[in-house]
Amino acid sequence: MTIQLFANNAKTTLAAPINATQTTITVAPGTGSLFPNPASGQAFMVTLVSAASSTTYEICLCNGRLGDTLSVIRGQEGTSGTPFLLNDIVGNFDTAGVMNGLVQAVQLQNQYFLFAVASGSANALTATISSSLTTVPNGMSIVIQSAFANTGAITLNLTLGSTATGALPIVSGNNTPLVGNEIPSAGYPITLSYSSVYNAWVITDGNVNLNAYALINSQTFTGTPRVPTPAFNDNSTIIPNTLWVQNQLANYAPIFSPTLTGVPAAPTAPNGTNTNQIASTAFVKNAVSTVPVLGSTWTNYTGIKTSYTTYTNTTGKYIQAFCNSGCNGGGNGSIWINGNQVANWAAQFNGCGGYSCNMAAIIPPGATYYISSSGSVNSWWELV
Repeated sequence: MTIQLFANNAKTTLAAPINATQTTITVAPGTGSLFPNPASGQAFMVTLVSAASSTTYEICLCNGRLGDTLSVIRGQEGTSGTPFLLNDIVGNFDTAGVMNGLVQAVQLQNQYFLFAVASGSANALTATISSSLTTVPNGMSIVIQSAFANTGAITLNLTLGSTATGALPIVSGNNTPLVGNEIPSAGYPITLSYSSVYNAWVITDGNVNLNAYALINSQTFTGTPRVPTPAFNDNSTIIPNTLWVQNQLANYAPIFSPTLTGVPAAPTAPNGTNTNQIASTAFVKNAVSTVPVLGSTWTNYTGIKTSYTTYTNTTGKYIQAFCNSGCNGGGNGSIWINGNQVANWAAQFNGCGGYSCNMAAIIPPGATYYISSSGSVNSWWELV
């Protein structure tokens, strides 16, 4: 896009004749300063008029000046290159093209260059505005009257004069795609500003779709709501997310088939409990401590203890008594515990010309016991 420059009373004459295609014009010495000095992207109109006939003229576009020398593009606004003579007129005059390029008050008020009625479809709008631009400049703002209510993300393909700029997304703040109903109905005007950073049209006054926002009180979220992860041991009203919960659960064992680590502890059940309650080591030791153990040392009571004499096991342990008695001509022997006969042996021939019987029994702690034998006691041992 070229920016037009203007100067007051910029009029002089040619310092030398030019042909129909020459692109440099030299004006009378010292008069070049009457004209603007265009930089890149700037220019001014130069009209060449024959001094002999005002109907012979040509409009040129000057895009550079060095002193009294003008660099021009010939044959503008429907005119054609024409030879001109020394002292023909050179001036920066108003032209129809320049005037038509200026925005008039009525055009400004009706947004002639910045307003369009869109067509296309609900989520793919098209529109055309009068312009000599070929690309959309960053920050350009336009008003579009939509022919539809949008139902989701939406694009706009804007044509500048005769140049289609392509379908670009219309987004809300922070480059967020529209979700629907930001354009609530046909005929709704929206203001759009082009962002080269987003390469998108940013809507600045669309209808706010409250369905896309959560209520403060008792909201039921949809989709996949997300929140920041609180500190590991946070104990406040901050909303936890699934990661925080999983981190907390990492310190807990599942109810089904847990694999415990460290030093798991459980309450100690009362002694004698017989359920599926977990037994602690204290419960086991208490239970074992009440069970008398069997003696471990053999002691010879031969000649000390005699048959038919009642004895009491006062060791606090189980003991085992073993006796051998002679039974002349046959007979038997027995061990009695708490008045009950618990062992009985008939005399057996010992292969050495006589008979004997062997007797053994385990005697609980505190029990009374004695041995009955039809013969003499040959040996009496107890495991105490």
